[in-house]
Amino acid sequence: MRIKIEQGGVRIFRYDFDSYTLYEIKKRNVYSVKIRVILKEQVDGAVLQLSAPKAFRRFPYYCRTAALNREGAYILEPSDKPIAVIKGDCAVRLGTEETNGLFFAVTYENNSIFFSFAHNFCGACGAMRWIKATLWQYLTDRGYAVDRAGIMTTDTPITAEEQAEPDVASLPVGNALGKLHFTRDSFVPMDDYIARMRDPNGIDGYYPVRISKNTLMKYAHDNDGSPNSILAAVLFKMCVKAVPDGRKFTVGITNNYRADVGCPDTYRDMVRQMYVQYEIGMKDWSIEKLSTVTRSRMYIQMQPEISWDKCRAVAELRRQIDLQPDIESKVDYAAANSLTTNGLPSSFHISYVGKVEWGGLGPFIDGVYTVTFAHLMFEVNATDEDFCISFQTVRRDDKYLKEFLQVLDEEKIPYSVGALEDRKLPEIILPPFD
Repeated sequence: MRIKIEQGGVRIFRYDFDSYTLYEIKKRNVYSVKIRVILKEQVDGAVLQLSAPKAFRRFPYYCRTAALNREGAYILEPSDKPIAVIKGDCAVRLGTEETNGLFFAVTYENNSIFFSFAHNFCGACGAMRWIKATLWQYLTDRGYAVDRAGIMTTDTPITAEEQAEPDVASLPVGNALGKLHFTRDSFVPMDDYIARMRDPNGIDGYYPVRISKNTLMKYAHDNDGSPNSILAAVLFKMCVKAVPDGRKFTVGITNNYRADVGCPDTYRDMVRQMYVQYEIGMKDWSIEKLSTVTRSRMYIQMQPEISWDKCRAVAELRRQIDLQPDIESKVDYAAANSLTTNGLPSSFHISYVGKVEWGGLGPFIDGVYTVTFAHLMFEVNATDEDFCISFQTVRRDDKYLKEFLQVLDEEKIPYSVGALEDRKLPEIILPPFD
């Protein structure tokens, strides 16, 4: 699909909004996402095989495959093939015959359903609509009466708002009030990455951690915080314990800027990173004080002017990709100039999906965990009762986890934690070079 957007007579980008990340994916598979939903009962595979395709058809903007056109550009084409539903927790190959060429797939094992997808279409926020629709259809087909309020079912109309993309030409121009200047000398766990690369038995894994939602929200309220600021402060304390010779630590916190650019209800993934840097001299500060500083620095970075600049930078990157003469050049340019992987090197990251309204699905769900391609990454999701944290690591020992739990113990925040699990992230396969 070719998109024509004009700004002062200059075409901003030529192709489908969701296609541009494919170039970078061709170079490195960093946009795989998998969301695990744990149900309170065993999954009925025969029912899921019928329910998942019915629900997926509600989202035609996900029912697309990739192709390479004669101009050496990636395009997305509509597909009427069903979403693949595969038994077993496995690393599926998105974009291949295994998944009918689609970049979405469903797998299942015991009482878990795994939703795998490529990040170029959506993030966890957008995917939650598909996930909730699938769960509703599955439970309904199982014979349960599930309230459909807040859930997109097969007969829910598709709106322009849910498919919206930013109109870059209409964005205001303004200067943010106050800016933070970040240095690039924080601790980065490079030794852990190198050790993982050298270890044939290494694991790309996550520890499933649960903290009561009521407990953490009360703690945040009592300590001048939000879930993001409290977890950032706790992770700083964790790093000080795990890396006592470190002098500075940077946390990257995901910020969703869809509303800032006029697309609050879109399925599309529009996020940027906020950063908070901590000095070793802050190691004895209370969580409350660290949270207050964290929130103030987040507030400065939540100005819409920053989002407008980010959106314009994305549009310019895409315009430059279009100017490259062939697929090899487009791939090289996209990877070398990535606005995602070329950001500030951080010690650890937090990505918080935010409040998910499970509605009638709530009583059936025991846990929800998001896993991505990252290390020392806190992917935070939630059920009605718990915050479900994927403590992502490339280490097979419990370094970082042990120190994180020590901080929770010191703060008297109760938790539960499971054994290290392999992420088994999907692999994204794209059409080959000509």
